[in-house]
Amino acid sequence: MMAGWFTIAKWELLRSKLKFDIRSMIMLTLSLILVIIASYAASQTGMSMNQKIYLAAVSQPEVQPIIETDQRFDYVLVDRYTDSNYYEYNADVAIIGNNVYLGDTRKAASAGDALENTFKTYRELVLTAYNDVNNSHPVWITVHDLERPQDFQLAGAEETAENIKRGANTTVYPGNIPGAEGYTGRSGSVKTGSSTISPEEIAALDEMQGRAFFEKQTIATPSNFSPPIPFTAILYAFLFIFPIYFISQFYSTSLMDERTNKKGELVLAAPLTGRDVVIGKTVPYLLITMIIQTAITIYILGIPSTFADIERIFLVLAAIFPVVLLFFALSFYSAILSRSFKELTFASVFLSVIISGYLFFPAMFANIHAISSISPITLIVRLIENEAVLTNTYLFSTLPFYFVAISVYTFGTFIFREEDLFTQKAISGKIVDCFEIFLSYPYGSVFLLSIIFIPFVYMAQLMLIVMLFNLPLAYSIIAMILLSAMAEELVKSIGIYTLFKRKIADITLRNAIKYSILSGAGFFVGEKAVAFLTLAPIASSAFGSVMTMGTLLLIPLFLHITTVLISSLVMYKRGTHYYLVSVVLATLFHSIYNIVILRGLFF
Repeated sequence: MMAGWFTIAKWELLRSKLKFDIRSMIMLTLSLILVIIASYAASQTGMSMNQKIYLAAVSQPEVQPIIETDQRFDYVLVDRYTDSNYYEYNADVAIIGNNVYLGDTRKAASAGDALENTFKTYRELVLTAYNDVNNSHPVWITVHDLERPQDFQLAGAEETAENIKRGANTTVYPGNIPGAEGYTGRSGSVKTGSSTISPEEIAALDEMQGRAFFEKQTIATPSNFSPPIPFTAILYAFLFIFPIYFISQFYSTSLMDERTNKKGELVLAAPLTGRDVVIGKTVPYLLITMIIQTAITIYILGIPSTFADIERIFLVLAAIFPVVLLFFALSFYSAILSRSFKELTFASVFLSVIISGYLFFPAMFANIHAISSISPITLIVRLIENEAVLTNTYLFSTLPFYFVAISVYTFGTFIFREEDLFTQKAISGKIVDCFEIFLSYPYGSVFLLSIIFIPFVYMAQLMLIVMLFNLPLAYSIIAMILLSAMAEELVKSIGIYTLFKRKIADITLRNAIKYSILSGAGFFVGEKAVAFLTLAPIASSAFGSVMTMGTLLLIPLFLHITTVLISSLVMYKRGTHYYLVSVVLATLFHSIYNIVILRGLFF
């Protein structure tokens, strides 16, 4: 068994490598080397697109050193009379004595703002050059992260630890002002946590100010204090997600290539199960992706020197692994369903955009709102910022990815066979084939199928939260109720539709009632299990209430059975051609119930 998938994995790895001939590999290597050399040269020479975009006319030589500190300025040294006629030779600004004169253009206005910043920067450089940081910088600012309560939760709901995120507060320490509160006897003393930082040399000041791009600014002088970047998580998401998207394209293309050139028939003819073939084709790309993710993590966090550093790297990889698995699962399923490379491209781009939005948008609210915990990227941001991540938060963010990825791979493996891979069967027909094969197994039933579909509904509802988050609360809740109900009714009835459509069961009133009870009960059991495992971080929010519908027990069970029974009875009376109509009717009934239960949100 193991030897089978391992052989496929080795063959897939060698075959993928041979897609690039020697000449292509040499050209790619040379291009990479040239890019590295050019980037290094640009960083060393200070090349910039903003060099000498403004022209300043200067009448006194002592201003020259100030202008030269800013690469945006070019200057001409002229006499006082010529300087007063600066507009004649297209100068943007003129400096005469202690006055600065601007032209009447937008560029001149921008040059004036830039010149003001240049003088401030030069003053900072002069003060720092005295090598007496405490006296030249008497005022310091340190940033403390404070807890802030959520205003986006149900009335009367208790705040939990996961509903409280961080805000920012700045505290000024007048260390060199005798008699002031917090005076320490020496200038520039700053307390951060349990340690006291007191820069005494220029090197110490440079170390504070020379922070990396992703590193949080915790201490600064008033002149160079900058607020935190609000959407740093987007940068992290891009770094981690782009390699996944890139390699998943190779993965899906490899599968599609075997389908179009019929080479996959030879693999299916081998004495291997479909599971062995799928695992063997997936493992090489999965390993390569995780190696790249490890390199990115070490690049951001640095080379680990302690056990805690190693643990943090493993936690980051644990957060990104389910994302990798879901991307690959969707790429695998898209490659099986698609009938051409054009369809594969559309499916891959569409699904990648959906998942990327699921990852990007909630992460932008990291440190702002509990909803940000939906995205595993938020966990990565917290780990990089050396914050703790609770187990229930990890489960809340990653379990949907694991469950959906495993389910997609399972259903895809069901139709990894000749009649689905090498025919022009419709996409809807292939999807129904997955459910038919599952229901044909001895353990297959609509009860279990409804439970399996819970993570799909769960992720769809979380994605709706992301999309509806910025709407007014009343409208977003109504839209959430309607769309969530539709998703639930669709997955509860699809198993019954398959049984009737493929004639696995007779379309009788008894079967319609029996399968409705099984499907509704299965969905109810799975829904409560997922809510218990994962919904703690947003349980007190309005959206969390919509997803769980509180602690009612028998009423939701009766609701799920009743709504799926509506779909079953419509198909029993009118046939499976009216399946979509039956779903709409069940959705309306389900939505009315939800609105009645949550009427306190609207009134």
